[in-house]
Amino acid sequence: MFIPSEMEQISLPLDNVKEKLEPMEPNQDYIDAFQLESELMDSPSLPNSTIYTDVNVVPEHEKGQLGHSILNLEGEIAGLKQKERLLDKKRREALNKILDIKGSIRVFCRVRPFLLSDRRRIHEPISIGLEKVVVKSVGIRKEYRYDKVFHQAATQEDVFVEVEPILRSALDGHNVCILAYGQTGTGKTFTMDGTNNQAGIIPRAIEELFRQASLDNSSITFSMSMLEVYMGNLRDLLAPKVASRTHEVAAKCLNIQTDPKGMVEVEGLTQVQIPDTAKAKWWYAKGRRARSTSWTNVNETSSRSHCLMRITISRHGDDSKAKAQVSKLWMVDLGGSERLLKTGATGQTLDEGRAINLSLSALGDVIAALRRKRGHVPYRNSKLTQILKDSLGHSSKVLMLVHISPCEEDVGETICSLSFANRARAIETYRDLTEVQLCKVLSQLSVILSQKVHIHHLHLPLVRT
Repeated sequence: MFIPSEMEQISLPLDNVKEKLEPMEPNQDYIDAFQLESELMDSPSLPNSTIYTDVNVVPEHEKGQLGHSILNLEGEIAGLKQKERLLDKKRREALNKILDIKGSIRVFCRVRPFLLSDRRRIHEPISIGLEKVVVKSVGIRKEYRYDKVFHQAATQEDVFVEVEPILRSALDGHNVCILAYGQTGTGKTFTMDGTNNQAGIIPRAIEELFRQASLDNSSITFSMSMLEVYMGNLRDLLAPKVASRTHEVAAKCLNIQTDPKGMVEVEGLTQVQIPDTAKAKWWYAKGRRARSTSWTNVNETSSRSHCLMRITISRHGDDSKAKAQVSKLWMVDLGGSERLLKTGATGQTLDEGRAINLSLSALGDVIAALRRKRGHVPYRNSKLTQILKDSLGHSSKVLMLVHISPCEEDVGETICSLSFANRARAIETYRDLTEVQLCKVLSQLSVILSQKVHIHHLHLPLVRT
């Protein structure tokens, strides 16, 4: 590489540079075109000339017609909205009437399949029909009737299809309570929670609520709370973790209050907003992990408490200033109802079992009193029934799913569970009505649903003026 020394000078072709810097001769064609354009702009407009713009101008004589059409369409939309509100009100009334006909307290029974760990024998003491369960053992034959019986091969989808209508009642403004009852190990938690591959009632209900809310004209919001009734005390399952917290300390934070209208609220209970299904399922999984379990002879991870999950539904109508309509959906996984002798529990586990049985007995007394329409209902006999007071009584919808084992060694517990559920079953069912009466109500609902008009896809024309 060649580098010049300091004494050497580098010469540049300055003549060429000067030549390039001299001004260029103007382009005559460009000047002529510019002068022609200036002359056209300065000259008066020609009679046949047209000016184009990017705005659609509506002639004056058409503005009145368009305005009149818009007013007619707006009036038609207002009429359709009013008609839809009326039809929706009739639909809610018809659905509520049908559910009342079937029974405001309904009872289903689900028979658990045989497990690999079961000592299956030739004799099977349980036989089932569509609405009845028959137990045969040691010369004894007992028959129980319910609103629906699910056989061992029934899927989670089969169960949820029967549960789904009651969710619509919750969205319509009624308090709803779904209870899973039965001996430990009969599948209560499986029915309510399910697995990743076989979702239970709770995750399916969450998805269904959001799906139906998305189709509703009203603005609906959801919030969630979870607690357990443990040893007669209340524990908040969604509360932030405290390093040294015990069951007793947690119970002091929660107080059950009832307002003059009979609405129940648990003071201090954590309530979180759930904007979508993913967030709702995340909070529910968090609450499940905090639930109390322990080992017994019946189940290695026996639930030692009643787990209650509440979804609060707030419906806001067209009037933003009006008070929101609030309803509650309780989904409850009750503790095991087996006799203490069978569990082999001792110490604290024994005390937990006694507390569970006492609260279940109180629940049975409350449901029996409601069924017989007694003036006094013993809600105060248990924290469990105090919490559910406004979701078990007047105008509420209750669904109990009793779970039983098909094994012969569990016959004693099976009879106890079926007898308990039999007390809860409502007397006023659709079997007590004539076929003509039931068909009339169903026909009314069918007409309402066929006439329901949806205006979500009706739009006004966009007009530029």
